[in-house]
Amino acid sequence: MATYDRLQRLSLAMRATGTTPLCTYRAYEFPRTWAQALKQVFRRKNQDGEDTDEPYGLPLWAVSTAIAALLPQLLVTNSSGRADTVWLAWNTQEGTPEPDEEVLLELVRSGLIVAAQSRNDKARRRNRPDPVDMQRLASILKCFRTDHLRSEIRQLHITAGEPLCPEGYRLLPHVIANHLVSTGWELQHAGKKWVWNEKAQEKEEVPGKDITVYGISRWRRCASDEGAELLSWPPHQYVSSNGTVYPWSYTMRLTAQNHGHDSAPLIHVTLGTRRWARGNVWDGKRGITAYLFAASPWCDDTCPFGKARMKWRPGPKGKKGGKMVWDDVLAETLARVTSHDALPSAPALAADPRAFLEPDKGTPQAGVPFRDGLGEYANHSVGKGISARDRWQIFHQLQEAVKDFAEPEQPLERLYVPVRPRPSASDLLKVDQAALARATARRIAVDVAWDTTVIRDELVGALHEMLGLCLPTAIEDDSPPRLRETVLRGEDIEIVLRSYPVGDLAAPLPVNSSINNRKDRLADASESRRTKVIQKLRAPELWDVPRFALVEMANAGAFASAEHDPKQTVKGAAGSVGVLVQNITPPKETGEGSGEESTTTRRERARKSAMDLLTRQSGMLSRPDHLGTKDNPLNEVTTVGLWVVRRNGDQRATLPLAVAQLPDEPFVRLRMPHTNTWLPYREGLLTLTDYETERRFDHSHAQQFFGEVVEEVCDGSDVVLLTLAQNIRSCCPGLSNAHLTPDVLAFDPETPIQPDARKGLRHVRLRTNLRDETSQHFAFKEGTDAGDVGVGSSLWQDPLRPCHFFSTARKPATAGSGSPQGSRIEKHWGSMGKDEQGRKKYGMRHDVLQDVWNPQLLEILVNCHDESDDPRSWAAIPHQQRYAAAHFADPLALPAVLHLAQGVGEQILPPYLLAPIDQTDG
Repeated sequence: MATYDRLQRLSLAMRATGTTPLCTYRAYEFPRTWAQALKQVFRRKNQDGEDTDEPYGLPLWAVSTAIAALLPQLLVTNSSGRADTVWLAWNTQEGTPEPDEEVLLELVRSGLIVAAQSRNDKARRRNRPDPVDMQRLASILKCFRTDHLRSEIRQLHITAGEPLCPEGYRLLPHVIANHLVSTGWELQHAGKKWVWNEKAQEKEEVPGKDITVYGISRWRRCASDEGAELLSWPPHQYVSSNGTVYPWSYTMRLTAQNHGHDSAPLIHVTLGTRRWARGNVWDGKRGITAYLFAASPWCDDTCPFGKARMKWRPGPKGKKGGKMVWDDVLAETLARVTSHDALPSAPALAADPRAFLEPDKGTPQAGVPFRDGLGEYANHSVGKGISARDRWQIFHQLQEAVKDFAEPEQPLERLYVPVRPRPSASDLLKVDQAALARATARRIAVDVAWDTTVIRDELVGALHEMLGLCLPTAIEDDSPPRLRETVLRGEDIEIVLRSYPVGDLAAPLPVNSSINNRKDRLADASESRRTKVIQKLRAPELWDVPRFALVEMANAGAFASAEHDPKQTVKGAAGSVGVLVQNITPPKETGEGSGEESTTTRRERARKSAMDLLTRQSGMLSRPDHLGTKDNPLNEVTTVGLWVVRRNGDQRATLPLAVAQLPDEPFVRLRMPHTNTWLPYREGLLTLTDYETERRFDHSHAQQFFGEVVEEVCDGSDVVLLTLAQNIRSCCPGLSNAHLTPDVLAFDPETPIQPDARKGLRHVRLRTNLRDETSQHFAFKEGTDAGDVGVGSSLWQDPLRPCHFFSTARKPATAGSGSPQGSRIEKHWGSMGKDEQGRKKYGMRHDVLQDVWNPQLLEILVNCHDESDDPRSWAAIPHQQRYAAAHFADPLALPAVLHLAQGVGEQILPPYLLAPIDQTDG
């Protein structure tokens, strides 16, 4: 296996433009008179249909996106409607027409009418009053005039070492995307062709055939929530052996970024694949995304695809039937300002999406991205992800296309840092009893609340295995089932094992739909269940024993809605009597088919659930054998992670907390605003189950709390403080790139912590690939042929920035089997199976079907350190902590203390409501 010593980020550094601007554009601000008038009509209603003082938010997204989809000269839009913000940026490069402001005005009127009608329709379906007075809106729109529009000519300049102008970070990716499309950039998928030399027993190049071209990718712009996105268009096709056609495209997303301690603009290139649905699609619960190309008099090949959503609307209650409808005002806006013939109907697109990918003349163009869950017969053979070879191929040709104004960042250099080897399967079956006893007590209790005897037996067996005890003989079933209690005695710990039927604790919550207020409705549904849980789990004889429970319960999809799911209610009620809960889903049918599981898989699920409960929820960690680098090892270091539990999409601080691992403890401690001491992790989790515990803190309180944590841990000993920028900077802006300063620790940029108040503390700030803030990459060995690339797991250093490092993780056991050298289009040299004698044979092969894995890049910035420190040693700690999970063989996405800090959120919020920390690769 190749050992790579360089890592190339898919990141472009922008060249300084000098006196010649990169782009000239006309900047429009959304007219303030329009915004003020619209705020009077777009207001929330109370239960009686009366206006409130609470604004509803102007529905400008569909308006702006429709304008962008119809007018190719539009580079970027902003739908906030705020004053002093660029709403539309119109490309005014030589040869482009001036904007027709009458057209812009009509697009605004049409979009707002459609958006308002959509809100009213949705309210009526929920038996609520219309939120928008359509007559009042019409009279307001009639007063809109083109002379209200104000614009000015601006230029986009890149100045060495300087940040972009305020709208520059939104504008720059679109300028580059527009350049690629308007210049007709094409990507060649080409490579060397090899044959096997039987005599020499090695591959050799085909004589006279230097390069073979396997395909061409052309590109179209499309709507994107972040940056600018391009699709290879028309789609590529994979044809199976039975003639089935599977369409798919490459995707390329461009986002403007910068580094901490360096404000120079960068462009991160994020590559992936988009597989297109080819047959009937249906989903009764979730919306279905569709890409739409709306033909109009203003369109050309550089116009982007719009992105809309369909949903299934059931027929009248109690009757069968229903239909697919547009659940997005973009589609209706496009139809209103063009014609209904220019867009497909939602039922027709859902019935046969492939017919719209490359339609006959006169048929609208559209596509439906494939995903799992689009119907019983929906499937796609093309694998997920994009290989290192494809990333190299696309990035290599992209940098040539933009060489006049951008160049690739310097490759990272590998640092050799010791990490924990992958534990064997047998090691993961057993718990470190001495460590668990220190994290909890020498005597603990575990309840197994089962719904099926299959899961009961698997969980009981898993607990025996964890202590190294012989598996129990078959458990005799009582009639009726009753509580059974046994004691498992290990060398260092004793487990009181109680098993009993879960009964109606796992049944759906009884939701009273007549209660309109969601909070009151949830409280009503939970009240009786909490009482039952407390009665079931209360055991006075175990009042001084740390307690845990494994509860068999269906997954979220088995319940009618999230409000019917009892997991959070059961977890909270159990915590009130001192019990931490881990759920496990019921067994599936035994088999290898869809919706089935093997006995091995079922047993593995039970083992993981039991191990997760006792190790993760006790905060246990495996201490690395070595901290720091080989050249400069570190000893007796306390690791502290700061975290803010936030709802997904909510930037307001919810709950600030800190997690710390002391050098002599095999578990972590938890500190929160409502506790005045560092509690063992398990005890800290239990304090959050009290409904009276304050869980919402504003930014100033979060900053104050983190300052107190720093004061408590800074006793002169060595401490490394870890923070994740995407998690904490919304409430601690001093940790954002705009304010981050070398050797300054400031949660509030106006009040930095004085150096003498943080003696011994090193601050290391991290970033993940969320919102593309760290780039994709490929690894190579210096001096090898171009294109000989792969993936590498290591700690990497930026050669230009001595405090800047990056971490890539070891390949997990669950990763896709696709080769890093493979490609969806090019053929590559690889294994072709075995010959008749059982020997491996090699040849040119495609990797179109395999899923591909690439490690995500974790940025490590040593922000504060002592003058005598080697920053490499302190950067090594978060990399080594990714391998420190006691319950998990594979590396974590974050260092272990931050991983456990993130887990605290699951005590107070369902996982789907927690803000993410990274994004799916490719």
